[in-house]
Amino acid sequence: MNRGVTAANLANYGTSWSIAEYTREDDLRPIEAMLVQEYFPRATARVLDLGCGAGRTTIALARRGYRVTGIDMSDVLLAEGRRRYAELDLRLMDARNLEFPDAAFDAAIFSFNGIDCIYPVSARIQCMAEVLRVLKPRAPFLLSSHNLVGSIFSGGYLYPRGYWNAAKLLAAQVGNRLAWQWYVRYRDGGGVQYLYSAPPGQTVHHLESIGFTVVDARSLTGERRWRPIVMHAQHVHFVAMKPEGLSRALRTSP
Repeated sequence: MNRGVTAANLANYGTSWSIAEYTREDDLRPIEAMLVQEYFPRATARVLDLGCGAGRTTIALARRGYRVTGIDMSDVLLAEGRRRYAELDLRLMDARNLEFPDAAFDAAIFSFNGIDCIYPVSARIQCMAEVLRVLKPRAPFLLSSHNLVGSIFSGGYLYPRGYWNAAKLLAAQVGNRLAWQWYVRYRDGGGVQYLYSAPPGQTVHHLESIGFTVVDARSLTGERRWRPIVMHAQHVHFVAMKPEGLSRALRTSP
């Protein structure tokens, strides 16, 4: 089952629709740019860009002066990134088993909810632990994740179309045996994916369980009040820091 979920998610990124979708932009989105400016060290710090796809965030960070290494499991999207940005360091690599030494990077980013593609939850936590391992002390990790509760009520309580969209999303889960693990079935132009979509407190718990300190959480609009984020944000951005002097014992997945 694990292999089937991973294969289904990866197959989505190899379609012509996904190639077109993930090559439309070549810059950070506003909330990403805001958090990078606020929490990342100054260029020319070394940054790990996980789930880089066709290189949107990689080229954006490189243009800001960072030394960036991008990794992804989709060889199709990586090929597009290499074709478009030959100067970038883009590598085919599993985010659960990073091929870098300890404390190799000054910052890390896993953009556009990419970490939600990793199944099961234990593998998602393993990825976080690997990021923790390769970061230097006091280095930030910026990531984003789906929020099912926020998706259901994203339009507010007096927004009829929001209830219709929520009903369609919930109806799509009929027969989804992974829903109880918070892996929600989504369909887009590339096909079907199963993406982790738990309330944001679960991601905070996972990050803190392996040794990160979560220092910020924002919605796409920059909202930082916890209740509005939980109830109305479809996607939540987190900033986690690797503490100073973290012991090796804490840098392993639970």
